[in-house]
Amino acid sequence: MNHKIIDVLLAVIKDEAGRYLIGQRQDPCRYAGFWEFPGGKKEPGESRLSALQRECKEELGINVSKARPLFQWSYKYPDRHVRLDAWLVQDYTGKPHGAEGQSLRWLPLEAFGQVNFLEANKVMNKVLSLPESYAITPEFEQVTGFYAELEEVVSQDIRLLQFRAKKLGQEDYEKHAQLIAERCLANKVIPLFNAVPEFVQSLPGAGLHLDSTRLMSLKSRPISSDRWLSVSCHNAKELAQAERIGADMALLSPVLPTSTHAHGPTLGWERLEELVSEVNIPVYALGGLRADHLALAYNAGCQGVASISAFWPLARLNG
Repeated sequence: MNHKIIDVLLAVIKDEAGRYLIGQRQDPCRYAGFWEFPGGKKEPGESRLSALQRECKEELGINVSKARPLFQWSYKYPDRHVRLDAWLVQDYTGKPHGAEGQSLRWLPLEAFGQVNFLEANKVMNKVLSLPESYAITPEFEQVTGFYAELEEVVSQDIRLLQFRAKKLGQEDYEKHAQLIAERCLANKVIPLFNAVPEFVQSLPGAGLHLDSTRLMSLKSRPISSDRWLSVSCHNAKELAQAERIGADMALLSPVLPTSTHAHGPTLGWERLEELVSEVNIPVYALGGLRADHLALAYNAGCQGVASISAFWPLARLNG
């Protein structure tokens, strides 16, 4: 049975201690007793931001002055189909409280698994665990002083790094991957490797990255669920495959012309937004982007921006 899609705005509010505000559903609401992010239905004619502000005022007694899009996805319950639109609340006045009598609590991210969340809200654990910036290394053999630059990158506010070295043989790639994994682990950075799953699984804290060819050859997720799985995509078919095998994030490219493909076809911001709206996994915009493109990426529904030149010192200078 096809149900009418219900548009729902969700407020993601973080306190100074890094905890997130959640509320408990009450009787006689459906799924009473479950926890969720505050929010509610978008009314006809309302803008997304206006709906968020109204719901925060009604439910929490706060006035939201600044917020940005965070993640959009859809979920089908047995009795309804919801399209959820989570926004990160960046500034507000007032003290959040259960203005409708509901229980509230501030929850650290590491405790999300201990709470009985609504099924549709569970994906937010993954979304909030991922950073806004995804750094990619240049081709290894083309970069002098690689490890000195690596130390500079991982010491910044970068928490996700992919080691991209297509011209290295497997033995050399794995040798350097081990060294990179050690440096990333010491700086609380998640390293992602283009390698065989068994090797990646042997490195503490490491994740796997798949190019689009490897992605399309798979029938299931190739690495355990406690490791991050990143994939490269260029179209709707590849994004659908990424979701099908349980990828945790996708890189979607090329958004804009790059120095190496200055005259090739690009997605552009409008097509990027269309493609991102069709999948329920976090997507990073890639291709010709800088850190100051983050606002455009957010508005397109992306988790953030992935880049080589935006984060890698020598590549940035040469770009």
